Amino acid sequence: MDLKESGLVDVETHWYYQSKLVPFKQSLKKYSKNARRTIDIGAGSGFFARSLTDFDNGGTAICVDPNYSIESTERNGTLIFVREIDNSSADLYLFVDVLEHVEDDLMLLKRYTTNAPGGALIMISVPAFQSLWSSHDEFLGHFRRYRLRQVRELIEKADLQIIQCNYIFGLIFPIAWFVRKLKRTESPSSDLSPIPKPFNWLLLKLLKVEHRSSINKLAGLSLFAVARVPIERQHRNQSDY
Repeated sequence: MDLKESGLVDVETHWYYQSKLVPFKQSLKKYSKNARRTIDIGAGSGFFARSLTDFDNGGTAICVDPNYSIESTERNGTLIFVREIDNSSADLYLFVDVLEHVEDDLMLLKRYTTNAPGGALIMISVPAFQSLWSSHDEFLGHFRRYRLRQVRELIEKADLQIIQCNYIFGLIFPIAWFVRKLKRTESPSSDLSPIPKPFNWLLLKLLKVEHRSSINKLAGLSLFAVARVPIERQHRNQSDY
């Protein structure tokens, strides 16, 4: 969760965050059980790192964000909040809505994955479709929104192996597109806000069903991708010594 949006909604119940967790949890269960060390780049509140380590039976998660006012720890030192990190070796790397915040997204991705151990898993989410650009993007300081082709090219340029790449939040894409067109002239502000419990429950149920599938290649508010560090890269790094 972006620090700018902290406190706007309850992430433990809000439809957006709880449904967005689904593809992350499914991919973790399928591709990388028992990740002992997770690095969450641009982690904000640490919601995803905290949720995924709980789901994966523990381990240590390091939340990296230059915007933290102080560095701290939680859960007996297993959840660590730092502004930067020297040792970037991990089993799982999270780039949750962070690549759109920097001008050079490839440089940020490679900064943490170039020397990552072979077999490490990379999970990425980014906002989708430039046509959805709105005051929400301006409020959060985005540089761009993405299409599948752009994310696949980004992953390939970083010398990572693509496992999965698809859109999420496709069910509400038409509504969001229309609403954002109406709000295009508004001043920068977040779209996140609480909604009545019945609607929150309904959206959560529908989107959880959608997000259990990885077949949506057409449209969505966001894009979710999974990649892996090639095993042979580890052998190359070892041979350099």
